[in-house]
Amino acid sequence: MTVHGAYTGVLRDDLARVFDVAAERFPGVAPLGTTFYRANMSRLQAVSNASVLTTQVMSSVPVYLRAGETVTSLTFVSATTAANTPTNWWFALYGPHATPASAPLLAQTADQTSTAWAANTVMTKALAAPYLVTTTGWHRAACMVKATTPPTLAGVALHNAVESAAIITGELALSATSGSSLTDTAPSTIGALTAIAGVPLCILT
Repeated sequence: MTVHGAYTGVLRDDLARVFDVAAERFPGVAPLGTTFYRANMSRLQAVSNASVLTTQVMSSVPVYLRAGETVTSLTFVSATTAANTPTNWWFALYGPHATPASAPLLAQTADQTSTAWAANTVMTKALAAPYLVTTTGWHRAACMVKATTPPTLAGVALHNAVESAAIITGELALSATSGSSLTDTAPSTIGALTAIAGVPLCILT
């Protein structure tokens, strides 16, 4: 046993490998540690045309944030289907809570109303005000589109919603819907989550 517990390697060398792995997973986000960047998956994993959105229903994914970090914007990417006649759409950030359904709304982007969201298009939207994370833990980043047909999103299509919900007790839903009849404002709490198989890529900056 050493001062580093059971670890007996060379910290400098092994930490270098850790940063190499991070650089490979998130290419271009460099130098590491100087730019705030969080995502629920690597861009290299976003290979599916995922059916994630139902009109007027919010979809969300978990993202781990640490106290002291500041989130200014959320990014989602449409896949091969554009938003057909949107009337409201926005992104939102929810905070950790002992009961997932009670996670509070922390910040929301402006309602984009009828702004077009074309196919294969990156949408980065700023929160109404930058959010300084106060509690380390799992947060959820959400997207809502009210439209005749919401866009599909770039991400991963899992085999089924059961896989997304949890395989081992205690796992978080990788992608879930909540709320109904939503328009211009995100709910004050995220509400009961229903797991879905489509997992969209979401990036926080």
